[in-house]
Amino acid sequence: MVKKGIREIGMDKKNTLNYRSILKEKNFMTYLTGDLVSRLGDSIDFIAYGWLVFQVTGDVSIMALIFGVNAIPTILFQPIAGVFVEHKKKKKVLFICNFGRAIIVTITAIMFFMGILQTYHLFLFTFINSTFESFQSPAAVASLPLILDKDKYSYGMALKSTLSRVSELLGLPLAGLIIGVFGISGALLANALSFYFCGILICIIKYKDEILKNQVLNIKSYYKNLKEGFIYIKNTKLILSICIFGAILGMLIMPINTLSIAYVFEELLLGSEGLVILNIAITSGMLIGSFIFPKIKERFKGINMFIFSGGVFGMNYLLLAFIKLFEAITIRYILLFFMPFFMGIAINILFMLVNVAFMENIEQKYLSRAAGVFNSLAMSSTPVGSVLISIMCLTLSVTQLYFIFGIGIILLFIFQKYNKSIQKI
Repeated sequence: MVKKGIREIGMDKKNTLNYRSILKEKNFMTYLTGDLVSRLGDSIDFIAYGWLVFQVTGDVSIMALIFGVNAIPTILFQPIAGVFVEHKKKKKVLFICNFGRAIIVTITAIMFFMGILQTYHLFLFTFINSTFESFQSPAAVASLPLILDKDKYSYGMALKSTLSRVSELLGLPLAGLIIGVFGISGALLANALSFYFCGILICIIKYKDEILKNQVLNIKSYYKNLKEGFIYIKNTKLILSICIFGAILGMLIMPINTLSIAYVFEELLLGSEGLVILNIAITSGMLIGSFIFPKIKERFKGINMFIFSGGVFGMNYLLLAFIKLFEAITIRYILLFFMPFFMGIAINILFMLVNVAFMENIEQKYLSRAAGVFNSLAMSSTPVGSVLISIMCLTLSVTQLYFIFGIGIILLFIFQKYNKSIQKI
């Protein structure tokens, strides 16, 4: 009777959880507001930066190399950053990183406006900005338990993801408006302002029971803590499998991330509105995926959701290669919306599964280090992948790459059926 009562209480508590209960969490909502403004800026920057690279270099394939450079600080610094963050107040780290990114974006905008921005500046500023991100990411992960209870992770992270997609959707048409009125520099400055605002909001958040390590930071302690982080990931088989899987998947989805401009303009022969439709479709799908995730998670086994979502993503990925076979422009626009839309739903369900699994399976004291090691391993294939894709672009068209990599994703997810470690997701 006692056991039954306890079980019923646990079930009642679970049943009372919903999005409304998350809205009552003031600190989390303050954090979320800053994140949404930052996402809005990133969405504006996504469109503006693609045009910036094209105008400065005249070659959209450079984006693949910049994408690779963007991953290097994550690989090199995030494991170290994870250790560093455990000894520092998360609020200070997040504030410095947001303002640091804002300053770099501001400098980029000013230099472009003055006509002195060169290709090597793009690589340099990308590296610096990514370095700030490599410290910001583990700090953000480690701060979540300080502003939200563990039993609210699924709904809290789903709400964050859903509203982030809404923010990005607003940012896409807003980017076109800002670029049209204020130019690329104006759009970059809008992104910089979003970082400044996010940094200020972070100062308002009140963290509960933050425990900092008192151990003095030196090379020996860094190595010791870093080693503990790697050992912890190694011994947590599910997280290790996701790391390896993430590295492979990250390389396979790179063409859709870096070559979408070339795909829309050169393969489909559509204008900038085609690029906007593609991005709106993916973002809309991700919005739907994150919103329905908590309910789907309650009804279906994680591994089945994982494989099915991956198959849907891979199938629509390779089907993008066939849109250009339709001569009617209207048909191209319709397909350009629906295929990425389903890709967005699928990929965000995957991301939510991974993020929730990470938060639920990692002890709080290891969160910073584990996040650093996790992101570093997951991004380890990106520089190699960016160089590989740049070389493949010399002999293969974008649609051929989409077809090949789409098949690769389908096979990758089929093989996960036989991966015992990932069955627990």
